[in-house]
Amino acid sequence: LLRMADWLQGPYFYEVYASKVFDGQPASLELVSRLFLAGFGSTALFGPYVGRLADARGRKLGTLCYAALYAGAAATTKSPVLWVLFAGRVLSGVGTSLLFSAPEAWLVGDAARTKQQDALGGVFGAAYAGDALVAILAGQLAAAAAAMRGPTGPFELSAGFLAAGALAAGPPPEGK
Repeated sequence: LLRMADWLQGPYFYEVYASKVFDGQPASLELVSRLFLAGFGSTALFGPYVGRLADARGRKLGTLCYAALYAGAAATTKSPVLWVLFAGRVLSGVGTSLLFSAPEAWLVGDAARTKQQDALGGVFGAAYAGDALVAILAGQLAAAAAAMRGPTGPFELSAGFLAAGALAAGPPPEGK
């Protein structure tokens, strides 16, 4: 569910930002590039700290924070205000750092805690093989959402998958 949310958004970042109008002018390629850079830059800048914070506060909590940050970032794509779009890209970058660290670390930690490490190879193999199928399905769903709701449609749909993923993860733990 969480990877589906990420795959849904990817193909439509350029289109959603290129569709914006600022001071009566459509967003330039340079501005869209800067929005992209804000997301990648925040991943590079905050990624190491976010990973350590997830280790210290709990990887399940980190996974839930990913869902919240990414949903917040998706919501900002509806805004016509430039600073809101930049804030959304920063949230998205931090969320991406969590997506590619917290869920897997949580799985490995739980497998160690329950002495089921032997199952990890099969779980990760299925996850990586299944990710390709998720990407294909996400492309189809994103295209349908964009056709129905415009370039922000995939981001709206993504928020639903993020909510479902957070619900499936369950409430944050009291401790690590």
